Parts: sequence; C-alpha cells; structure tokens
Amino acid sequence: MRSALIHTATCLAVTSSILGCGGSKPNAPTQTVTAPVVTVRPTSPQPQSSNSAPSTASTQTPKPRTNTNDRKLSIPPNTDPRTIFAVSSISEKMDVARTSRHLPSDEFQVAMADTRSDSSRFLIDSVKSSSNPSLLQLGGGQPRQGLQVSQGFTVVKEAGYSPEGLPFRIVCTRTGTTLALVPAGPATVGTDNGPEDCKPAFTVSIDTFYMEILETTVKGYEDFRSDMRAKKKTIPPAPSNPSSHPNSPALGVLWANARDYAKWAGMELPTESEFEKGARGPNGLRTPWGDGRALWSNRTMTTTGAYPTDLSPYGILDLAGNAKEWCTDLYSPTGHADAVAQAAKEPLHNWAGPKKVKEMNLRVVKGNGPEWNSWYREGKDMGKAHLDVGFRCVLRVPHESKPK
Repeated sequence: MRSALIHTATCLAVTSSILGCGGSKPNAPTQTVTAPVVTVRPTSPQPQSSNSAPSTASTQTPKPRTNTNDRKLSIPPNTDPRTIFAVSSISEKMDVARTSRHLPSDEFQVAMADTRSDSSRFLIDSVKSSSNPSLLQLGGGQPRQGLQVSQGFTVVKEAGYSPEGLPFRIVCTRTGTTLALVPAGPATVGTDNGPEDCKPAFTVSIDTFYMEILETTVKGYEDFRSDMRAKKKTIPPAPSNPSSHPNSPALGVLWANARDYAKWAGMELPTESEFEKGARGPNGLRTPWGDGRALWSNRTMTTTGAYPTDLSPYGILDLAGNAKEWCTDLYSPTGHADAVAQAAKEPLHNWAGPKKVKEMNLRVVKGNGPEWNSWYREGKDMGKAHLDVGFRCVLRVPHESKPK
C-alpha cells in the first residue's frame, strides 16, 4: 500500500509512549526509530443498514475515516519533528519500522484521515497500551552457551534473549520483582541546557546491568522489615507512608536503609549514570518516552506502574514520575564538570560520581524533575526521611557471566 505519514494530535502521543524515542522524516535530527507492531482502529464503528449481518469488525480490516468534516485535531505549536514518523502500510496490523523487541504493542485510535494527497495523513486521538511492560513478550533469541544467572534470580524464558544471549527479563526470587535488561554501551549523562549542577552533558560507558521495572513498594519494604524482625536483627524504620496501598512506592526511607534493602535482596542501588541509561536509553533521550511532552497534564503520587506511558526504551516504568529515587553517588554541584575533566584524561567507565565532596551527607536523587527531564538531579541529606523519595534496585552482571 501507499506509505503513510502519521502525525500525533498531542505530538508525542505516538512516539513517546510507543517508541520511547522520536521518529524521523527528511531533514529531521538523526534519531533511531524503533516501534512495535500496532493496530489502527477507527474512532467509531462504521454505520450499518438495518438489514446488514451482525458486525464482524474484529475479523475484518478496519478502514480509517476519510471524511474531512470529522473532528479535526491540530498539531500543537513547537512540535518536535522527531515525533512525526513514516509507516510502511495501512492495514489492521501496521509495522512501523520495527527494529526493537524492547517495547509493547499498542493501539492507535484515528481521529481523522486525509487521503487526498499521495500519502495518507492521520491525526491520532488516543493511544492505549495493550501489554503489561513487566510481562512484556519480547520473544526471540537463544540463551548463550553456559549462561548462568546470579544466585537468587530466575530467567523469564518466555520474554526471550538479547543478541548477546542474555535474558531480557529476570525475577528476584526474594522480592518477586521483575528486572529488565539494560545492555552494555555508552550512556549520555547530564545536559548542556539546564541547571548548572546538571551541566555539561558527557558520555560514559556502562557494563550490562538489570534494573527493577518498578520502584520498591510499601509491601516489598515491609517484607524486608518482617524478615529482619524474624531473624532478630535491627529492624529499619517503617516508610513514611506505611498505610498507603501496598503497591505504592515506599517513601521516606533513609539512604542507608534503602542500601540495606538492596543488599538483602541481592542487589544494589543504581548509580546516577545507570539511572540515566535506564531512563534515556542508548540514544540519550530527554525523557524515557522521547523528546516530546508527557501524555498527562497533572500527575500525583500513585501506585507503581500506574502510568504505562512513563516507559523507557528498555520497558522500565516510573523513571520520570512517581517517587524521586536514591542513587549510590555522592552529590556535588560540580560533579558533571569534574567528570568531564576526568574524561579528558581517560574514558569514563561505570562512572559512579565523585569520591570526595564538600558535603559527605548528600546523595544524588533522580527522577520526577521539571518537565520530567531524565538528566535532572538533586542532592538530598542521606540521614533524613524525605517524603517524596523512594528507590529501586539494580543487578550488575558479573564479569564471569560474560562470553569467554
């Protein structure tokens, strides 16, 4: 069929939640386009005569509306050109330059279609995720020979394996939480256009690691406390929101207690660079979903995973919104500038922040920044319970599990 050019009604309504990065068109900034197979459905059923047979829309190829008098949606001003992308065909199943297995299948809802020109143009009315990212069916691949996962973790075999033979998803047996693979490679940290402590942007190479798809919950943290109580060990204080929904992020946990929870679970807290790699993906996106605006207008603290569009290229949720999150790094307002100076001498590898700072009680906190920017960072007193700060854990792939 003819090629189609899709425009989103809210600019990133397509690419932010579906692609995790911007699309492309001629003369647009270079950006890798990855997208799943999607389904295009009309916004309302086609009219039928009273003598027509019962609807079989579920088995027939739906046709986008072409009536130009239908409700028209305008493209917002200052639309990022990378949120406009080309697709290969118009049919019930639409393949949008699929190059990644890291993302779920989603459904577009067409608000208006104009087929008067050589290519069809669509305005997208809404986007709905049809997959649970924590159970994402990535599929494909084969485990590499002699693959062994860390003790205390099991492989989600149905999620498939990366080209390097590593499982896309693993589960921590102690916590029951799912972790997503973040492959080794370069990561963009910071920005050249933001607060002074976030400048400048720099690149660091990071080894393969797994990151929890969701933040540590009230229930998960209480399981930790209960285990400490049963073993007659020091019981850490309860989170600041113990009566919240069990799947709410555990808030107000001291940095040291978050570190101890991670150790108890067989994991660690992420470094600042790991957090940004997990959120921004291999292309250094501004937000987990791309460089466009968020799909929500107002967002409050919710249970974990309640916003499926806050999804990184690796299928990790809530890295932009919900709780701010502890990192292992000591905080310094000149940390990025110091890293760039260090990189001038030797390449940065697994950068974990400065070793010495003026205020040794401050640790880096990431997430839930202005305009959901992934490069945003703060320094929080590690000895205080901050009511908006939670955490999640990572598992670093041990060197012995790498190919010989």
